[in-house]
Amino acid sequence: LAVARGAAPPAAWRGAGPVAGAGGPARPAAPSIGGRGSAMAAAAPTPALRQLVARLPPTVDGPDVPADRARAGDREFSLWRLIRPFRWPLAGALVLVALDTAAQLAIPALVRTGVDEGITAGSTSLLLGVAGVALVVVGAGLVVARGAAWLTGRTGERLLYTLRVKTFAQLQRLGLDYYERELGGRIMTRMTTDVDALSTFLQTGLTTAVISVLTLAGVLVVVFLYDVVLALVLVASLPVLAVTTVWFRARSVPAYTEARERVSAVNARLQEDVAGIRVTQAFDRVGHSTDVFRGYALAYRDVRLRAQRYIATYFPFVEFLSEVAAAAVLAVGAARLAAGDITAGVLLAFVLYVNTFFSPVQQLSQVFDSYQQAAVGLRRLRGLLRTPTSTPPAADPAPVGWLRGEVRLAGVTFSYRGAPAPALRDVSLTVAPGETLALVGETGAGKSTVVKLVARFYDPTSGAVCVDGADLRSLDLLQYRARLGVVPQEAFLFAGTVRDAIAYGRPDASDAEVEAAARAVGAHEMVAGLPQGYRTRVGERGRSLSAGQRQLLALARAELVDPDVLLLDEATASLDLATEAAVTRAADVVARRRTTLVVAHRLTTAARADRVAVLDGGRVVEVGPHAELLAAGGAYAALWAAYTADEDADPLMD
Repeated sequence: LAVARGAAPPAAWRGAGPVAGAGGPARPAAPSIGGRGSAMAAAAPTPALRQLVARLPPTVDGPDVPADRARAGDREFSLWRLIRPFRWPLAGALVLVALDTAAQLAIPALVRTGVDEGITAGSTSLLLGVAGVALVVVGAGLVVARGAAWLTGRTGERLLYTLRVKTFAQLQRLGLDYYERELGGRIMTRMTTDVDALSTFLQTGLTTAVISVLTLAGVLVVVFLYDVVLALVLVASLPVLAVTTVWFRARSVPAYTEARERVSAVNARLQEDVAGIRVTQAFDRVGHSTDVFRGYALAYRDVRLRAQRYIATYFPFVEFLSEVAAAAVLAVGAARLAAGDITAGVLLAFVLYVNTFFSPVQQLSQVFDSYQQAAVGLRRLRGLLRTPTSTPPAADPAPVGWLRGEVRLAGVTFSYRGAPAPALRDVSLTVAPGETLALVGETGAGKSTVVKLVARFYDPTSGAVCVDGADLRSLDLLQYRARLGVVPQEAFLFAGTVRDAIAYGRPDASDAEVEAAARAVGAHEMVAGLPQGYRTRVGERGRSLSAGQRQLLALARAELVDPDVLLLDEATASLDLATEAAVTRAADVVARRRTTLVVAHRLTTAARADRVAVLDGGRVVEVGPHAELLAAGGAYAALWAAYTADEDADPLMD
């Protein structure tokens, strides 16, 4: 091709950005997930934005987390297993936090020394010395606090990076049954709201909680060393505080748990409404959808308000308790000062320690909201990461190279979860290498289920699905699927360019290989007619293209990976006759020379196959070539007669 030979790019490749061989730098093949491919190009950065980016310092830091460890499954997931690889940086952060706490506790002690030995004794030099020491302590505390915040923040980000990757990898591992029973909005909540709640707590709340606990313990130790009587006055408030805290937790924990479930429902409803906006508008149900969503939002608001009422009761009470404790300490301390049992410096230090004592309690109360949301999020993430996949990897998976393409179903029975009856019943079927087998039957007969089992989207309830004599459950699943070409009834295209859509299965393919695949299935002329050819943006799910255009790109995508086994699941069912003819020709090209299973919605597709398998009620009732099945006068002949009668009766066919 001219593109590969370094000539000027043809019209189908013209558009924004240089082309390899056209006098500019080589165009990257296709973006990897999370890479810097076409998704960034969609932003169309302005020259001013480019200048701002150019002035940014280079990024030299990284998460420093092995990719394999981040992606690894973990059926025993817990918070400790998550943070264990980061225990030493966290221990260092804990030491810094302890030093920062010690610096805070030292200030009232220095005040006592300054008052008793400086002001009372009239020693200006000692007073200045104590002030200097206090200044050094405050400065050191500032440095230590900054170091603790940096180390905690960096370690927290590494930990959350691991959690996000681990969660995403788990979602990729789970079988289709999980997505069929779980709402999309709830799944998104796991990756967004739940992870963000944990992030907020680890970044800010955890450090605050540790400082508060250490401060409380330190204050209790110091006040007992200073004066037992005043210490007991202060400690007398603890039982009241403990009872109040137990009451608060007993009511707030269920409220926070319910709130997280409510926000999941809000997100799920939002996702469903956005996905179905065309149907909503077409049937004039905008008002109804708004009312339903308002109901979900009100339910979430109500439970959050209930939690806030508990907070509004608990926090002010803790503040009131601190004021009462301070007044009690001051009253008892004044009497002891008058009696000469303590010095003025001790009393002043005690008053400062009272504030230092209740300030962490207030901080812990404020952190509690973050902690509860993080605890609920962690519990839900734990449930996700502990969910077993319905297609587990083999203990010792066999490597998969080139496949001859013999597909065999041996006594396969399969039931969908919660279904009242099996979708397949004792199905035995063999497809020879290079053969095209059409699967026909009424809706619900089990045609698509056969294709899903061959792709190992599911495992059979009983029996075995084998390729080249090997049970799919014994093979390396990713390597096996790399040898498949799958074209569903409705092609899903990721956001990007037309080129990216075709090269999705082979991101390293050259522009020439992409164009060759498009030409092979007859999609090149269609692509050339698009505004920017192969660089035309297809939008989310490929919605900017027609159904026929999406199917042609899906067939080109399958052609480019050069699969050994091709699975076509009613690829022309939703197309008009002219587009169906084009897609059918393309499918015939892709199916050539490779084993192909075709779910045939229209029996003209089945007529061109080498053999036809007729399914009825989850069983194979007939198998054979089109002509033989017609001559047999069985189930297939009845389907053919009904199909041709419908075609003859269609006025559009006249």
